[in-house]
Amino acid sequence: MTTKSERLTVLSDAEQEALYGLPDFDDAQRLEYLALTETELALASSRPGLHAQVYCILQIGYFKAKHAFFRFDWSEVEHDCAFVLSRYFHGESFEHKPISKHEHYTQREWIADLFGYRPWAAEFLAQLAQQAAQTVRRDVMPGFIAAELIVWLNEHKIIRPGYTTLQELVSEALSAERRRLAGLLSEVLDESAKAALGRLLVRDDTLSQLAALKQDAKDFGWRQMAREREKRATLEPLHRIAKALLPKLGVSQQNLLYYASLANFYTVHDLRNLKADQTYLYLLCYAWVRYRQLSDNLVDAMAYHMKQLEDESSAGAKQSFVAEQVRRQQDTPQVGRLLSLYIDDSVPDPTPFGDVRQRAYKIMPRDTLQTTAQRMSVKPVSKLALHWQAVDGLAERIRRHLRPLYVALDLAGTDPGSPWLVALAWAKDVFAKQQRLSQRPLAECPAATLPKRLRPYLLTFDADGKPTGL
Repeated sequence: MTTKSERLTVLSDAEQEALYGLPDFDDAQRLEYLALTETELALASSRPGLHAQVYCILQIGYFKAKHAFFRFDWSEVEHDCAFVLSRYFHGESFEHKPISKHEHYTQREWIADLFGYRPWAAEFLAQLAQQAAQTVRRDVMPGFIAAELIVWLNEHKIIRPGYTTLQELVSEALSAERRRLAGLLSEVLDESAKAALGRLLVRDDTLSQLAALKQDAKDFGWRQMAREREKRATLEPLHRIAKALLPKLGVSQQNLLYYASLANFYTVHDLRNLKADQTYLYLLCYAWVRYRQLSDNLVDAMAYHMKQLEDESSAGAKQSFVAEQVRRQQDTPQVGRLLSLYIDDSVPDPTPFGDVRQRAYKIMPRDTLQTTAQRMSVKPVSKLALHWQAVDGLAERIRRHLRPLYVALDLAGTDPGSPWLVALAWAKDVFAKQQRLSQRPLAECPAATLPKRLRPYLLTFDADGKPTGL
């Protein structure tokens, strides 16, 4: 027989007290629960003797508060008893007589009937066990299962059983779920999958592969993200196994996260000493969850570097544009003076051009004049061109930080035929061959990803202006 110390703890001490402990009313609660309706008061008044009537009023109030019955001594309910006497039996002499077992159970039966509740009986065990079996598939936490059982009992107006019965029901539901999963795992896990999971627990020097996988990146730096990609690559085959097998096990998302947390909580030594099916289950769930976490980390890193590089390129383009505007503004007064030579009446028409040129050099030195003339004779560089010049300046950082992330991640979209996804798949294939995009024929790149206004910055052209490559 299971002893009390061996039973599963399904409720905390506070939860047990809330459900099974004698109510401890304050003044407001006494007014709420011990102020009876005419029907309730009629039931209490039908009991033989003042002590039985007071006891019945208290039981009615306690039942309304907790939907449960209690055995109590008068010394435990002094304040509640005083409230009842002053409200319903003012001035009457009261003796603290004990209540007989027969009277206690009679009151329980009548009060339950008054509120439409059925007393707990063994006939409800099968229904409650079935409910526990369904609940454990959603969440294996003992407290959650117990809470759901109590909700079910309240909905069906059945007085809840004792805490021991709840413990046994929850324990059996958890044991049955473990047996169910163990049976399914033995069917779906082949030897290669077991070996792949087992390799996580093999020590390499002083650190197991699993322990290494548990370590989180400290930042989005290149080295940290390289380790994240390595860990994700390690888990990729296990993630494929988990993706194929977990749906067959019928494990809820909540339970999947819980089992994964156990693999994270236990040491490698602990996992080796558990039953093999438990270890496999925890590692499968861990592989699923951790792979997704690592993928999320890489996506976050990609977003971080994209934002940083975009901000820097925009700032660089803006700075270049402002600098160009400042240079042009600085040249404007001198250019104006140069132009005024053509309409200066003090310069006779027969004046040799060489003399005019010398006067121009006094306004602006020859080299400066030549540079200014060249700059003003061409169309000013557009903001878009300056933006792509800034991007070119960041090319090495893009190759170092962003390219590995785009190559590692399996990006998808709502439109599988999106030209951007096609272009990304093509680029990943090119990089996998250790080639540059410029080494591939331009026709391989989806044309829809090369907008007309950006082609001057994305493509190379021959002497005739025809595009030749990226």
